[in-house]
Parts: sequence; structure tokens; C-alpha cells
Amino acid sequence: MASKTTTHPLIAHELKRTFDTPSGPVEAIRHVNHEFLPGQVTAVMGPSGSGKSTLLNLLAGFDDPSEGHVEYGGTVISDLPERKRAAFRLTTFGFVFQAANLISVLPAARNIAFPMGLAGVPRQERQQRASELLERFGVSHRASALPRTLSGGERQRVAIARALANDPSVVFADEPTGSLDRESGKTVVQALRSVAEDGRAVIMVTHDPEVAAAADDIVRIVDGVMDENDHAG
Repeated sequence: MASKTTTHPLIAHELKRTFDTPSGPVEAIRHVNHEFLPGQVTAVMGPSGSGKSTLLNLLAGFDDPSEGHVEYGGTVISDLPERKRAAFRLTTFGFVFQAANLISVLPAARNIAFPMGLAGVPRQERQQRASELLERFGVSHRASALPRTLSGGERQRVAIARALANDPSVVFADEPTGSLDRESGKTVVQALRSVAEDGRAVIMVTHDPEVAAAADDIVRIVDGVMDENDHAG
């Protein structure tokens, strides 16, 4: 597959998200400003409950900010109607989850091809692209294997391949090494670095300082606020 070339950062501008609770409103995220740059891996760090997941949901357009906005290439994501937003996510964003979230009844190659089908990619092109991605991430020999027969590291590499299926500009990875042993985790981090080298922005939530050390940029969230003292870049 040809490398992705993009010039647009994903921009968080004055993001704030407030949730109503029985004891009153709670600010999960406030005053977050950052540009997530193409060609870089950005690690988002912070203790449990700090707002990392809320931030990721806002950046990916799964949730709307109470104030501020997220912009990509001149498009304000929260301004899009839900159907257009879903289409935007399908072609612009890719996702890697801690548990891989592969479809259990589909072999690896068909898992990768699945989002291409949703995007209307012809069958022959889906099959070719899936084969190329399997080869790229060193799991071509597992093309016909069901997810339950894959090792944890293999599942995550298939998940990364699936995230690239529709040639996205931004890839989100939520604790991608959280359930892996150290060596498998290193392989997954290397794979994500190669994704950034395509010219994509990779945004990776992690608790692991060793994983974060492999990033180009670190955003630390503390009590819903970006800690500028810990920000590198």
C-alpha cells in the first residue's frame, strides 16, 4: 500500500467536557489545547480517572465537547451530523483497542477487509490490500486464522492492519500494549511508529512510561487539564 501523505494536524482547541452527576456537574476535561501532528506518535498519559479516555472520545468524535472543538483539515468534527461524522471516522480515522476487538468469527484477512467493505471498496481491492497489510506487519502466515487462535501480539498487529484498511490520516491506539508481554509490546510499538512514518498522526493512550518514551511527543493529563510542564514536543 502506498504511504499516506497528509499535511493536516488534528487540533484540539479549548476542549472542555462537563458531565452531569447526581452530586452536580463534573469537569472531566477543561482547557485542553494541542496539535497532534502528522508523522508523529503522541503519547497521552495520566493516572486513572484523569480524563484520558474522555479526551480520546472527544478527539475521535465519539463525544461532543461542552465547549471548544476538534478540527481536522478545516472540518470541525462536532459540527458534522452523525451520519456524516460516522463516514468521516470510517475514512479519516483508524482505531486500535487494548483488547484488539477483532470480529471473533472472521479470520484475520477478513477482519482487515471488513472496514473496507463498509467504505464500499471493491472486493478484489479489499483482498489485495488486506494481504499487503498482513505482510507488512508480519502476520501473513495467519491470514486464515481466527482471532482466538492468535497470540496477543498477533491480534494487535492484525488490529493495527485493520486500522489502516481505509488509509486513515489519524490512528488512535487506546492502551495497545496493556495486555501484552514486554516483547510483544515492543513489536506493537514499533508497528505504530512505522504507521507514523507513513505521514499519519498516531495518538496513543498508555500508562507505561517505557511505551511513552518511544513517542515523539507526550501529553500528560492531570485532573482533566493538560500539564504543560510535562508536555514535550
